[in-house]
Amino acid sequence: MKTCRIGILNNSLGNVGSVESALAFYDYEVRLLDAPEDFGHVDLIVLAGVGTFPAAVRVLREKGFWEPLDRWVRDLGRPLLGICLGMQLFATEGAEGGTQRGFGWIPGSVRPLQGGQVPHIGWDPVVPRDVPRARELFSGMRYGQFYFMHGYHFIPEDQSAVLAESPYGEGKLVSCVGRDKLLGVQFHPEKSQGAGLRLLRAAVEVLL
Repeated sequence: MKTCRIGILNNSLGNVGSVESALAFYDYEVRLLDAPEDFGHVDLIVLAGVGTFPAAVRVLREKGFWEPLDRWVRDLGRPLLGICLGMQLFATEGAEGGTQRGFGWIPGSVRPLQGGQVPHIGWDPVVPRDVPRARELFSGMRYGQFYFMHGYHFIPEDQSAVLAESPYGEGKLVSCVGRDKLLGVQFHPEKSQGAGLRLLRAAVEVLL
């Protein structure tokens, strides 16, 4: 296992403590990032959250995280893992409460779920695509069950960014995306027991 320093954005958007505990299980050096100045002390940033897209954008801007995060990914090419709402913020825009601009790291939009249970809450399989990065992430976990809790979903413009999908209603939804040093999951690995812990370790290994 690689030695690394992981920073979890302390954004007041929930589930930060459980993500910290899950990563600490593997004895990573984990710390909460309370200000952009803390970014210089970590190798990887985790952007987690639950709630609404507009609220997340507002909180990140109010706390002064928005521009430094954008530079971290877009200019510096440093590793970042997005979880649930954190992954949705990768999109160009979100439709919740009116159109709201996201980071645009992976072009696409976040739209309300249709055709199945809303909100989508519970355990569902995550089916990786047959591409190298997906195989790395989900090695030994093919069709593993993960915990979901969301009412909106990310629709990337470029399907090459999609690493895994999950059944939803009569169709499917995007449950994992990735590009360069960027990874995002729609489900909650920190709430997904053994499979979630293995996924978090694999994500750290892939990103670093």
